[in-house]
Amino acid sequence: MTAPARSNRNVLRRVVGFLGEYPLIVAGLLLFFVFAAIQPHFITGSNVVNILIQASVLLIAGTGATFIVMTGGIDLSVGALMFLGAAILSSTLFGVLPPLVALLLVPIVTMIFGSLNGLAVAYAGVPAMIVTLASLQVFRGIGGHVTEQRSFIIPDGLRVAGEGNWLGIPAPIVIAAIVVILGAYVLRRTRLGRFVQAVGSSRSAAANAGLPVGWVLVAVYAIGGLLAGVAMVVQLGRLGAVQPTLDSGFELTVITAVVLGGTSLDGGRGGVIGTALGALILTIVENGLVLTGASPYIFDIVRGVVLLAALLTSGAPRRLLSWIKRDREEVLDTPLNGPSLH
Repeated sequence: MTAPARSNRNVLRRVVGFLGEYPLIVAGLLLFFVFAAIQPHFITGSNVVNILIQASVLLIAGTGATFIVMTGGIDLSVGALMFLGAAILSSTLFGVLPPLVALLLVPIVTMIFGSLNGLAVAYAGVPAMIVTLASLQVFRGIGGHVTEQRSFIIPDGLRVAGEGNWLGIPAPIVIAAIVVILGAYVLRRTRLGRFVQAVGSSRSAAANAGLPVGWVLVAVYAIGGLLAGVAMVVQLGRLGAVQPTLDSGFELTVITAVVLGGTSLDGGRGGVIGTALGALILTIVENGLVLTGASPYIFDIVRGVVLLAALLTSGAPRRLLSWIKRDREEVLDTPLNGPSLH
C-alpha cells in the first residue's frame, strides 16, 4: 500500500473512530447549525434555555427507562403511569395535603405501580412488552376513572417544579441535570449498575453467578416508576393543567430517546448520558421544526424515522472500524513479494 493510501486510511479510521465514539454529539451539532442557518432565532440564549426546559421531562423519564432497557426489558406504560400520577395529584390531593408533601408523595405512588410491573416480569415470567402493554391500559383507565375524564387546573403551590428558579436556573433544568447525573453514577459506579448490565447481558448467566436477578428487575422498574413520577411533577408545573389525553404516546418518545442514545434493546449495553443526548437531539428537532413553521404532525414522522434509523444503524461505526482494522491486518500480512504471475 502506498504512503498516500495509508495516510488516507488512517484519516478515515480516525474520523470513523470519532463518529463511533461521539456520534450523537456530531449529530446534535449538525442539527443545531442547520436549524441556526434556517432560523436565526434558534441560536438565541432564550431559545437554548427553552430547549433545555422542553427536554427536561424526556430527560428524567428517559433516565428511568434506560435502566429498564439495559436489562433487556421495555416499558410501554411510562406515559400512562405519568397520567395516573397526575390524576392522583390533581383530584385526590387537592386541599388534603400541603403542596410539598403532595409533590413528594406522588413519585412514591408511581414507584409502587412501577414495581408491580417489575414483579410481573421477574416472578410471573411474563414478557415485559406484554406486562407493560397491559399496565398501560390499566394505569390510563385508573387515571381516567379518578379524573372522570375531566380537565383540572393545577394550583400555583404545586407548580414550583415547573415554574420555579433555583439560583437563577429554571427548576426543570436543575431537576433534570440532577437526575441524569445521579442516574449515570448509579449505572456506572454502583453494584446495582453492575448487576443491571450483567442481567441485560445474559439473565441466565447472571442467575448462575448468584446475582439477585428478580430483585434487580423489580428495582429497575421501580426506578422507572419513580422517575416517571418526578417527570410528571415537572411537567404539571410547566403545563399547569391535567387533561385526559396527557402523555398519550409519550412512551414511544422515551423509547426513541433511549435507543437513539445507543442503549441496546437486547440489554447489557448503553448508558444514561447517551439517552440524555438522544433526548436533546429529539428536542432540538422538535424545536427547530416549530420555529421554521413546519406542521407539528411532522415531528411524529421524524420521530418514527429517527427510531428506525437508530435501530438500523446501531453498531454501524463499530462494524466499519472492524472492517478497516481487518483490511489493514490483511495488507500487513501480505508478503511483499507475492507469487509470480508468469
